[in-house]
Amino acid sequence: MSRGSNGETGHVPAAEAANALPAKKVHSIQLMRAIAAMLVVLFHVHQAFAIRFTTPFFAAESYLFAFGAVGVHIFFVISGFIMVYTNPPGKAFAAKTFFRRRLLRIYPIYWLCAALYLAVHVLIGQAYALGLREAAGALLLLPGNASSIIGPAWTLAFEMYFYLCFGLAMLAGSGRGLTILIGFFTISVAAGAVVQIDHPAWTLVTSSLLLEFIAGAAIGWLLVSGKLPRRGGLTITVLAIILFGAGIAAGYERAPSVVMWGVPSVMLILGLAMHEAARAPSALVRKLGHFGDSSYALYLIHILLVTLAIELARQIPWLAEQPPALIAIPFALAALLVAEFLHHRVEKRMLGWLTPRRKSPLPLVQTGHP
Repeated sequence: MSRGSNGETGHVPAAEAANALPAKKVHSIQLMRAIAAMLVVLFHVHQAFAIRFTTPFFAAESYLFAFGAVGVHIFFVISGFIMVYTNPPGKAFAAKTFFRRRLLRIYPIYWLCAALYLAVHVLIGQAYALGLREAAGALLLLPGNASSIIGPAWTLAFEMYFYLCFGLAMLAGSGRGLTILIGFFTISVAAGAVVQIDHPAWTLVTSSLLLEFIAGAAIGWLLVSGKLPRRGGLTITVLAIILFGAGIAAGYERAPSVVMWGVPSVMLILGLAMHEAARAPSALVRKLGHFGDSSYALYLIHILLVTLAIELARQIPWLAEQPPALIAIPFALAALLVAEFLHHRVEKRMLGWLTPRRKSPLPLVQTGHP
């Protein structure tokens, strides 16, 4: 699921903002956000080096690394989950506050990263050839143009559409709003299957990927409503992992990604939510879940880091001669450190400046998506 040299894969990467969880963070979901982002990074850097430099160790290596695109589907499910989890039944829904927070989560750090992409590409002699309309569409994350600067940002167009629909639906109340949202997205997807229109906006609003948001929202509603089963979470999680493995073995391009990766992604988040609702997460999960906070920054910045790594490899033959798999793992770890810096030293401070009346910046626990 890649799109062009920017390395677009199937989000999120995704940006769902939720540190303000009703009672506590769901640490296993936080950890899964970090893992999903790392899977996307591993896929992109391996793909970039395998195409340009050294042949992989074995024939199926690129196929296995391409599994990282599943991270986007996981992001979408988590995004739906987080939106309901942070706006539970019984909590007054303030539409103005909701939309303001979503905009602040997505756009400021995205615009900063987009500016870095533009500047770096000029410096290395690979300036973007963007018209005014295309550039504006990219900066506003509009369908069809969202990926023009940061490749994976196409998933953010889905995020923004979901936030818009969710916010409007919640005006009818949490329970009724979720029912409306499920019905609307289901009808939209069905319409897309019947009416074929070659336009980015129509493709987005009728995409079956929207069902992943809805599934995540349903899981969030079950949890905050106290209707999520407390038993069987670990079993469902294991079954999800088995389904992921079965998809790899059977050939994940044989079926639509929303089926091949969407279904086990939903099961994975469902299983993790059920398991953590039943018992406290381990200290290791709590500690590693910290990296989920910087997953949005990682999602945004990693393609630029891949670009710089490619330029470095062109200057250092030894680096270009290394197998892609050996490059991908240390690169992903280094990218995670850069994302941690970007999140804690830049993103959180930006939010502090943009919300001066608050004692601290708006809580960050973003999307999925990437």
